[in-house]
Amino acid sequence: MENALKNLAKKYCTDKNSLHNYMDIYNLYFLPFKESNINLLEIGIGGENNYKTGGASLKMWEEFFPNGKIYGIDIYEKKFCETKRIKTFLGSQSDNKFLESVFKVTGELDFIIDDGSHLNKDVIKTFLFLFKKLKNGGYYIIEDTQTSYMLNYGGDGFYLNNKNNHINFFKTLVDKINYQEIENPFFNKDYFCENITEIHFYHNLIVVKKMTNCEPSNILVNNFKPIKGKTFLNLRKKIKFIKYFIYYFRSVIYKFLDLLKI
Repeated sequence: MENALKNLAKKYCTDKNSLHNYMDIYNLYFLPFKESNINLLEIGIGGENNYKTGGASLKMWEEFFPNGKIYGIDIYEKKFCETKRIKTFLGSQSDNKFLESVFKVTGELDFIIDDGSHLNKDVIKTFLFLFKKLKNGGYYIIEDTQTSYMLNYGGDGFYLNNKNNHINFFKTLVDKINYQEIENPFFNKDYFCENITEIHFYHNLIVVKKMTNCEPSNILVNNFKPIKGKTFLNLRKKIKFIKYFIYYFRSVIYKFLDLLKI
């Protein structure tokens, strides 16, 4: 089947197709919503400080989603891109007050695309704030994730376990998807545990799906493995709790050692 998005990417000369191979991936997630009344926000409009260049992908999204509203934010003025269904905002993705003001205009979003600064700290901070603005069933997409390994973006290509790399941040979301399966009665679930059901890693691209995550474990109950049988039940419960506490104390030591790593 012909990929309409790829043709539109060529029509509008967006680097999502010329420098990257994103369009087959986008088509996979976007095609089911093509005729829907979607709200899409893209961080980063392109064209840098030239106020009459950029906006190629905004135009592509506008044509692909004939009933959708398309929003873009950039640190440079891009009013020239605006149409009846495209609106732009001037501001930084690292400014949560600015992002909140954008949300008041857009309302809940179906898709958020981070093609902004690509700085590791910005990618993480923006996700932590904006993911909550997605509708249930929406997708959050991060482009150009190769910057996780690049020094001038705050990444690290030498120590790949660096917790400040945004790739490693998104890897931790896998644990949150499986929070019901974590045998640790001290585990504290958070918003992301309860609202992420999928995360997909591609070459230079990450896709996170927001959906209520309530599938229970078929083994654990409240992150505790039930004790079978009734013989010496109370004693075995105490022994198990002591065992859990020892593992918990060990984890605290490991976390402290992680903090000492450069």
